[in-house]
Formats: sequence, structure tokens, C-alpha cells
Amino acid sequence: MSGPISFGGLSSGLDTNAIISALVQAESVPINQLNAQKGSEQQKINLLGTFEGYVKSLQDKVAELSKDQSFLANSVNVSQDGYFSVSSTGSAATGGYTLEVNSVAASDRIALSGSAPITDPDADFGDADISFDYGGETYEVILGSGAASLNDIAAAINAETGGDVKAQVVNTGTGSAPNYQLVLSGKDTGEDFAISNLSFDVGTGELDTQTQLTTASNAEIVLNGLTIERSSNEFTDVVDGLSIQVESVTTEEVGFTVALDEEGVTDKLQEFVDAYNKVVNFVNAQNEYSEEGGTGGALFGDSSLRTVSNALNRSLFSNSLIDSTSTFGSLGLVGVKLGTDGTLSLDAAKVKEKLAEDPDAFADFFLDTDGFDNAGALEGTPEYYVDTSADTGLFALLEKGLASLLDSQPLSNGSTAKGLIAQRKETLQQNITQIDKQVERLQFRIEGFEQALVAQFSALEQTMNRLNGQSSALGQLQSLNLYNNNN
Repeated sequence: MSGPISFGGLSSGLDTNAIISALVQAESVPINQLNAQKGSEQQKINLLGTFEGYVKSLQDKVAELSKDQSFLANSVNVSQDGYFSVSSTGSAATGGYTLEVNSVAASDRIALSGSAPITDPDADFGDADISFDYGGETYEVILGSGAASLNDIAAAINAETGGDVKAQVVNTGTGSAPNYQLVLSGKDTGEDFAISNLSFDVGTGELDTQTQLTTASNAEIVLNGLTIERSSNEFTDVVDGLSIQVESVTTEEVGFTVALDEEGVTDKLQEFVDAYNKVVNFVNAQNEYSEEGGTGGALFGDSSLRTVSNALNRSLFSNSLIDSTSTFGSLGLVGVKLGTDGTLSLDAAKVKEKLAEDPDAFADFFLDTDGFDNAGALEGTPEYYVDTSADTGLFALLEKGLASLLDSQPLSNGSTAKGLIAQRKETLQQNITQIDKQVERLQFRIEGFEQALVAQFSALEQTMNRLNGQSSALGQLQSLNLYNNNN
């Protein structure tokens, strides 16, 4: 719009500023309507972003819980602390175990020192040649005069081995009477990672003594009478679903038990219910309607909300999920109630009852146990794999259904199609872009309209001013004639 009008109808007696302003405002009504429409579209985009976050959280939650080790959590009780720790997933066999720790894994540590104390770690020995084998590799460090102090040797070894063998300079004396030694430490534990064939020739014999501080050794345990060795203190592949971390040697058998964590399973189901209800409550709030208040939200009747709701319902009542012949054949039977508003609620007592009755059947209702294949890989996209077998678990059904709505999907022509909500947001953003263009065109037209009004009223004022001048002159002439006639 142009700047303030600089005249006010002095000649015509009209309030030209007010007239022009009113006419321009009348012409601006479409712009105001378009800006209101733009605000509405932006509000929809913001709300869809919130909705997308709720749906994505639900997708992430069912993806997490669809893994057996995450959903069917176990609790572990160790009779004595301080010797080892045990973690368990739902795939571990429940029951009692005994464990002895005969040895813990250690890494090789060797100290190199002089028969006479080395009091300065930066003192140059003249030259140095150190070699050793570690992890199937041979390493050799050769330093000449000016670069063969203890600190120089340590830095060269660290650079040569890339950290596989760490060299440190340690003061084993006191502050007033230092005695520096070079300590070599293997990165890995186990007998296969010993520092062997160590040879060192430093100066004229200033570094001439080798001391074995710790010896590379394996960890050894006896689990339920079976002796097992590993190069590290972690035993993750002994019993399916169990991970054992040994800490210190035991003097006798230590027992531990593995049991299904009913509280843990109930808590995880509650997390799922909460994530599910956030989606449903959002849809319900947007789709509310009353004669007094009108629609509940800006997304009232939005197709993307309806599509997501339909996908959720299809999953809950899938033919592959419902089994009228099984006591584990529906949500209600396993302790998850469906309300009239579409939200879920958890009956914790019922959940624990069904878990105690048959944990495997309980898990089968929620988990997809039919495996995963790539038979549906699209031509030209071998890295894209899909599960073409029938999904039988609620979490798998929900994850797959939501993925088809949220995630970009590869097309047969090699391109990708955006997810449902992303497409809807993109369409709304395109609407806003078009509105901005319309507003820009209207503003340009209205600026011209205002300038034309200013010019027209300016010409009117000039005409009126001229006519007023002529009228004043005629009045003066008439007065003069009357004066002359009277005299």
C-alpha cells in the first residue's frame, strides 16, 4: 500500500482520506480472507506434525516390543553379589542355575626398567630398538639419537600399534627419588593376546630389565557343571538369552534364578497402551462436534486421520489375530480392553494371570513369530526387504500398517513415494504457496487502485479549488457593480 494521503478535502469539503481508506479496505477484503485461509492451512500443518509425532512414537514402540527379547523380559536373582552379573532376555530358559568362576580374563602387562633408577623420562638414551609380537602382528620401533627417551619410546610404540598395545611411562619411585619405567599393556584379554618375543636394546643398557606384571589369560567358568572358557570376561553365547559378566573368582558354587518378569511385561504393555491412546485421543479431539461449539479441531474430518484410525482398527481386528477357539485369541482375553471411544486400557491382573497360564501363547498374540524374508524385494532395489509372510502378532501388524503410512515407500520405477502424513503436509504447504501468490497479485492491484483514487480525488480538489476561485471572483465583481450603481 502507498503512504498516507497528503490532502483532506479542503476545497470540496469532503473527507477524502477517509473515503479512500474505506474504498481500499473494501478492496482488501479478499486479502484478509486469503490470510485467514493461510493461517488455517498452517494450523493444520502444525497439528499434523503433532499427530505424526504421536503415530511415529507408537510405531517405534511396537517395533521395539515386537522383538522377543524386549517384550518378554526376564528377572534374574543372584544369591551372592560381587562375583558375576547376569542379564537375561525373554528367550532364556527360566529356572535355576549354578555358576563357579575359576579365573577371570586378564591382559598382558610388562614393565621395562633399568638396573639403575631412571630419574628423567626425557633423557635421551642415544638410540633404541624394541620389537614384539601381539595379536598375530609383529611390531618394531627403532629410534635414533635425540628421539630415544622413555617418553619418545612410549609415543612411538603407541603410534606403531595404533593402540593395540599401550605404552605408558610410570614413576614407581617418589617425587624426590623418581624411578621411571616403561609399561606395555595389551588392549585385549585372553591367552591369544600375549605380548611375546619381546626384544629391547636401549642405549648402552640403561633399559635392561623385564618384569611380567600380569599374564594374558582366559576367563573360565563352570555353569551347571559344564566348564567353559572365553578370552574375555563376557559369556554371551553360552546359553541362549543369557549374558554373563564375570568379576572375580568364586570359592564355591553361586546360584542364580531366571524367571519371567511379569511386572516388566505389564509395564511394557502399559507403554504400548499409552502410545496408542495418544493417537486415538488426538483423532477424537479433532473430530468432536457440537451445535454450540462446532468442530473440535482444524483437522475435523481430515482424511489422513481417518486413514490412520482405519489402519489401527484393521490391526486390532485382523483375521490373523482373532481366534475364537483360543483363550488367547483377542485383546480382551489377554487383558487389554477396548473402550467405546477406541482407546485401550490394561487389566494388569488379567495380564499376569494369562502370563502364568501360558507365556508362549501370550507372547504369540503380540509377537510375529513367522520369521522374515526378502521374497518381496523389488526389482532393482535388492537392499529393500519386506516380510511377505503372514503377520500373526499385534505388534507386527501395527508396525507394518503404520510403516506403510509414515515411511517413504520405494516404487517399481526406482523413485520413492512419501508417507501419507508427509504428503498431506506437502499439499497444505503448496496451498499456502498458492495463497501467497494470490495475495501478492491482489496487493499489487490494490496499490494501483489506491494510487488511482488519490489521483482522482486530487484532480477533484484541484477542480473544486479552481471553481471556488472563479466563484469568489464573480462575487467580487458583482459587489463592485452594485457599488457603482448605488453611487
